[in-house]
Amino acid sequence: MKMSKTKVTCWALLGLSVVGLAACNKGDATTSSSETEGDRRLNITLAASTIPEGSTFFDGCLPSVVFEDLTDGSKTEVYNYSARTTYTITNDTSGEEFSASDSLPAGQYTCEIRYSQSGYTYGTVKFNVEAKTPAAAAEGKGYKSYTANDLAEYQIQNFDEIETLGGGGMPANGNVKILVIPVEFADGQKFTADIRDEVKPMLEEAFFADSDGTPWESLASYYKKSSYGKLNITGEVTDIYTAPYNDKNISSSNTGFSTQIAQEAVNWLTSTGKIDPKDYDLDGDGYIDGVEVVYTTQNATPGMSGTADAGSSGLWWNFTTNTRMSPNTASPNVHRIFWTRYDYVTNNYYNSAATGENAQGQLWEGKSVDAHTIIHETGHMMGAPDYYSYDRTEGPAGQVDMMDNNVGDHNAYTKMIYNWVAPRVVDGSSDNFTITLKSFTETGDFLLVKPTSDPWNETPYDEYLMLQYYTPTGLNEEDSDGYPEWSNATSASGSAAYGHGGTYEYPGLQIFHVDTRVASDKGTLNEDGTLNNGSLVSEYTDNPLPADKTDRTAGTYESEARRVHDNTPSRSTDAAGNATQNRELQAVFATTTNSTSGSSYYSSFGLMTNLFGSEDFKAKNDTGTKKESYYGNDTYSNYYSRSFYPNDLLWNDGSRFDWTFHVENQTDEEITLHFIKTPSYNPAFED
Repeated sequence: MKMSKTKVTCWALLGLSVVGLAACNKGDATTSSSETEGDRRLNITLAASTIPEGSTFFDGCLPSVVFEDLTDGSKTEVYNYSARTTYTITNDTSGEEFSASDSLPAGQYTCEIRYSQSGYTYGTVKFNVEAKTPAAAAEGKGYKSYTANDLAEYQIQNFDEIETLGGGGMPANGNVKILVIPVEFADGQKFTADIRDEVKPMLEEAFFADSDGTPWESLASYYKKSSYGKLNITGEVTDIYTAPYNDKNISSSNTGFSTQIAQEAVNWLTSTGKIDPKDYDLDGDGYIDGVEVVYTTQNATPGMSGTADAGSSGLWWNFTTNTRMSPNTASPNVHRIFWTRYDYVTNNYYNSAATGENAQGQLWEGKSVDAHTIIHETGHMMGAPDYYSYDRTEGPAGQVDMMDNNVGDHNAYTKMIYNWVAPRVVDGSSDNFTITLKSFTETGDFLLVKPTSDPWNETPYDEYLMLQYYTPTGLNEEDSDGYPEWSNATSASGSAAYGHGGTYEYPGLQIFHVDTRVASDKGTLNEDGTLNNGSLVSEYTDNPLPADKTDRTAGTYESEARRVHDNTPSRSTDAAGNATQNRELQAVFATTTNSTSGSSYYSSFGLMTNLFGSEDFKAKNDTGTKKESYYGNDTYSNYYSRSFYPNDLLWNDGSRFDWTFHVENQTDEEITLHFIKTPSYNPAFED
């Protein structure tokens, strides 16, 4: 992103004088130098010495802390040496102490700064927090509201190079009709005689049942709720297709076999008059809306220790992929398919097989239908990516999401690219306000926040903070108790390995740093329409195009937009194709330590300390008994959360986030946040 001229000017003045700082900030900069301690001292400068109530010291005052070595005259900026520089803020009247990232009540304060290098050097500075009542936000006074219709042209199905599998996927809106095909192998694994009659009703329950006809949700009932009624999935579970192969003879590395079987099965169903493919192409694009193949096999489940197929990248697993068939509106072909094991539709992992009068849904070998896997994979059918890392060295998105660890509801970014929801956007029209968010899973209400110097490009494909109020209700409720296969898993040391092992148990604010900026190739044209010098420049674009555009009049060319950032480190690049630490979707936990960044990321799965919340709000169980609140913090600040950003206090595009906010109030259904705009630059940024 381009830096504003104002910001450049401010930074240029920094090397001149402290007076320049004050003039540039148009505030009341103040300085205080420590007593000289032998041959060293600290010189402290604040960009602002009066900040509004609710601000944090670091984000509001923006300290510069310069360590001066008097022996050689060298000066080093040490404001953010987290291992060496500490801040202790004391209220001059009450004596109460605060940290640099705490939300502060009105009063006079002294900040003691200590820098450690071959001993300690101290400095103090005074500042004031003034009482200032925030305004209640309203449209045009704190935020601007958007509708899904405003963003309709940017839904992911319109962008082949952004959509995770390259376009032509299942529609995410309106009426969609899919084929569910059970598959067995003539010379290998077949559905046994005692369950053949159960296969079709079991799959009908998993894919199409109402909520009260299955232990949790079916594919159709889940997406009806998650989309707020915008996606209506219907379809048919067909007769069993008996493929003329021995599955034991098919190599696990031959993942293309899945598309071969899918097309053969559809050809068989069509030739025998069991289906008309045109009935399953409701969007008229020449492809069946979706084909979901559920196979039975004698091959071991990948990932099982000691098997030849150990690992989850082989054929005998669950995945979504494309065929190489061309569209055909006269007789629609197979394109996007989901390939899954039958025992992962009836694995009973995520629910209990209740019996007797409490039984819900059908049972097979004592196990009930479980739709979590098919729901996750159908997310790929509609173009969403995985948010976990294939490298397994980190877990950027924080795991509590359907496209991460297969639990709960989809997050706001996924729903925005499906064109189900649109945000309210903090727009800089007020610099001190409160705003209330309702339960995201129940209402779709969420907030998008960017630096005011770099307004939102009004597409999902930008860099921003995404705020949503998580509640353990609706599609999150069933998973909020945690599951044995997660919470009972153990690490090598024998301690609980997967945290809570489900969605969060109580309400709290989820924050994500989204960097879904997309890239395109740009060039200028000669008079004959050829590229000038035959070269293109790859760069980020704020106006993503769904197809290449050649403008002979303007003499320009721009390629269609493409996705470049990824939650798998080895796959993530910048616009020019260079490896980058930019993540597509990074959870920002309410703790100072980024527990998503190491190989033990799974230990934070579903822990309440990941969420922001008020310590005055105590989560209650169904009987009303008060329980401890587990929130990691109630305030978001750049200083506190900097470990979640590759560039520390700067965003990936080089801008500085100029908002801080804290939880002012919350209930089971909604949360109120107090936003304060902070100075937009820091004197310490100048080398």
